[in-house]
Amino acid sequence: MRRLLFLTLLGLFSGLLCGLGLFEVKAQSLSQRVTAATGEEEFTLNVINVSLPVTVIDRHGRFISNLEQADFEVFENKRRQPIIAFQRRDGLPLNVAILMDTSTSVRYRLAFEREAITEFLSKLLDNRRDQASFVTFDDEPRIHTGFTNDFQQLARVVNSITVASGRTALYDAVKQVCLEHMPLASTRRRAILLVTDGSDTASTTTLDEAIAVAQRAEVTIYAISTKGGGVFRVEGNPYFNMDDRNLKRLCRETGGDVFFPSDKKQIKRAFNLARDYLRNQYFLVYEPSESRNARQFREIEVRLPRYRDARVLTRRGYFPGHFAIDIK
Repeated sequence: MRRLLFLTLLGLFSGLLCGLGLFEVKAQSLSQRVTAATGEEEFTLNVINVSLPVTVIDRHGRFISNLEQADFEVFENKRRQPIIAFQRRDGLPLNVAILMDTSTSVRYRLAFEREAITEFLSKLLDNRRDQASFVTFDDEPRIHTGFTNDFQQLARVVNSITVASGRTALYDAVKQVCLEHMPLASTRRRAILLVTDGSDTASTTTLDEAIAVAQRAEVTIYAISTKGGGVFRVEGNPYFNMDDRNLKRLCRETGGDVFFPSDKKQIKRAFNLARDYLRNQYFLVYEPSESRNARQFREIEVRLPRYRDARVLTRRGYFPGHFAIDIK
């Protein structure tokens, strides 16, 4: 009886999504709670689809752009999962929130940051499908624009930022943007581009909490460090300190990457790389085989058996249910 009722509910739910034109997405992580009553007892079901932006790079650092759904295998907690939807590269629009550090530590680099961000936006928004928003943060985040593809509006706002002061609440900014701003995005391909030196001196949110919220919100984080070093800084380099390690972890565990440019030329190259990473994503959706209501972290792994030397960027996992509301 329970199984029959579950299938009936799932069929009605899927039909509703189709009628609304939303079923194709399965592009969104559906975290719908369906409650049904059977006589004297009541039970709750979770229907969850998990979406994964995936970037694939060969051993020479080039994007692999000709993959098909059959090339991918997805594992959750080491169990293979069926892929139920697949989009190649630019199949879906993109929403990017640019978070610009305006704390005291970056005051001498502010002018060039404005120039580089403006150039990045001009290239990102050239197809009119993608949208961007602009946020600054020091002691607290300030959302200057919602998501738009109006380059002139964004450029005016970016170039109006002329003062850098205060401490750095990086993780607070990531958390607030993921919880309050990213849900307003028009698509489920959502990313944050951080422009920061990676230092956090004022947050009440921890690094682990910021990562968990981003994973739960299905937001991929990329970062361009304003500290200096090299675009592909390696551990062991004297410039690679704890701030750098934390910034790298924030990005990698959400499926993104971090760049460490050392001069103005490399900063522009880093912005171009970030744009290329965003433009060269596959989009996979799977339905977890384990559907029980649990809050434990679920680890995700994406494999390409035919491309064993490839580097795969996607988020490391997620917390099912409404984990984000537990973060204070």
